[in-house]
Amino acid sequence: MQVARKSSPVARYSRTPGSTPGASGLHFDLYSTAEALPDKDWSAVVDAGHVFLQPTYLRALERSRPERMTFFYALFREQGRPVAVASFQCVDFGMDGFGPNLLPEGMAPEEAAGTSFFVRAQLKRVLGRMRVRVLVCGNLFVCGPHGFAHRPELDAERAWSALAEAVDALQAQERNLTFVLVKDLSPEAHGATRALERAGLDKVRVEPTMVLTVRPTWKRFEDYLGDLTTKYRAQARRARRQFEGVERRSLGAADIAALAPRVEELYGAVHQRSRLRPSRVSASYFVHLKEALGEDFDFVGYFEGEELRAFNTRLRAGDELESYYLGLDYAHNERLALYFNAMLDDVEHGILTGAHRIQLGRTSLERKSALGAEPVDLNLFTRHREPLLYPMARSLLSLVQPKWTARHPFKEHA
Repeated sequence: MQVARKSSPVARYSRTPGSTPGASGLHFDLYSTAEALPDKDWSAVVDAGHVFLQPTYLRALERSRPERMTFFYALFREQGRPVAVASFQCVDFGMDGFGPNLLPEGMAPEEAAGTSFFVRAQLKRVLGRMRVRVLVCGNLFVCGPHGFAHRPELDAERAWSALAEAVDALQAQERNLTFVLVKDLSPEAHGATRALERAGLDKVRVEPTMVLTVRPTWKRFEDYLGDLTTKYRAQARRARRQFEGVERRSLGAADIAALAPRVEELYGAVHQRSRLRPSRVSASYFVHLKEALGEDFDFVGYFEGEELRAFNTRLRAGDELESYYLGLDYAHNERLALYFNAMLDDVEHGILTGAHRIQLGRTSLERKSALGAEPVDLNLFTRHREPLLYPMARSLLSLVQPKWTARHPFKEHA
């Protein structure tokens, strides 16, 4: 099959290849590069606030060339009119995609629960010898349902049935695909659930993402602090005092490029500690994002003197602020409370810029709960060509999901 050039799709389908005409009745084009996407048709579907499905973002991500990753896109039409879009990431996944928590080095069997240790050891042995190719409808670099959108007048179940047909087409085209993941759907997405389960995808509950809802009474950061209990307010003020010698600098694309080696070092330190790390971006990703998104993308450097100790990034998506990647010098993290202050900065920035919600992601759940964020449940849907891998995948998910305790930092919960 011909790979797409500038303005041509990879292929055009009106049915699932090798099967009866698709039940959705929608036609779709598949593309292998975001450069080929017809912006006018795509924008007729995607809301302006949906940053992670905008062609500008998708092209910036592609240009940064994430490790082991390729891309596909689908545009769905009904009687020639664009009604839905999908973004896919294809990634080669192996043992190096898991953080040290899968089986911490030096852990003796008696230090872990017997079953857990046995499962971890077997996973490490098997995964160390294999690499699987995973097709993801969604975005591995951010939490949330950022892989599919359809026009509001299109029935949800019908739209998601069309997505399943596009997945079938990609699996027929890319014979080495082992897993399919449809990422981060709300449990309330009943039409999507029915369509995907009917297409043979299994629903899996995954760890939540943490969201802080900004109260209308918060006009400045002090208003937020005033709603915290004494304990949590004292923690925030103490962290702010630790940060008094740090200068915040908003960096442009050229500044980020000039600091690229240090940016990659700080990002790499966080990446190495991640529980799951299917791909890695370089500093060029942040450069391209700044060039593409302008003021909608903030890259803040934290400097002590002229030394870059950390950086923090965030994106504006409609009335939501997305807390995005950060990089840390862990040798100075405790002394300066770098991570905690970065999260407090996100809260303050969200309040001052009028965000209604601050999306904090699914790492450090307990610490984000201590800021007042609440968990939002998500499901993913999976299908694979190797049935024997199914119990292993289930075991793996339970091992990489952390246990945590919800905190209640606001006064009304005291």
